[in-house]
Amino acid sequence: MVNQKKIVILLCIISIYLILIGGCTVLVIPDYDSYTVSYIKVSPSSATMQVNASKLLKVKAYDSEGKSIPIDPSEVTWGASYECWGCGVVWNFNPKTGSDSTYFTPERIGRYYVYAHYQEKTASSCIDVE
Repeated sequence: MVNQKKIVILLCIISIYLILIGGCTVLVIPDYDSYTVSYIKVSPSSATMQVNASKLLKVKAYDSEGKSIPIDPSEVTWGASYECWGCGVVWNFNPKTGSDSTYFTPERIGRYYVYAHYQEKTASSCIDVE
């Protein structure tokens, strides 16, 4: 009886140790090729913010039935345009590629359009900076 208790306690300790070392979550990578993207959306779709402030933007993909489907972050790129074409790049992204979300930071007052590109689809968000 005493030996059975020792064995049970030993097995519990080993189990806890293995969970702590290996983690208790299983990483499941979806098969992105099995999904057909009908359209994407950037959220928020519009916003007002201050110069040099940062805003988190996210992109989501949807199938033909409007159901959300997984995005391969490595295929997402972010871009922007500003109302003054001659002003050059007056914004920053963190990160600019490889993520389904980014922090957008405008450097001038005005209107920006922030774009997400994924699997030949594009969506935008209108950002007014005061």
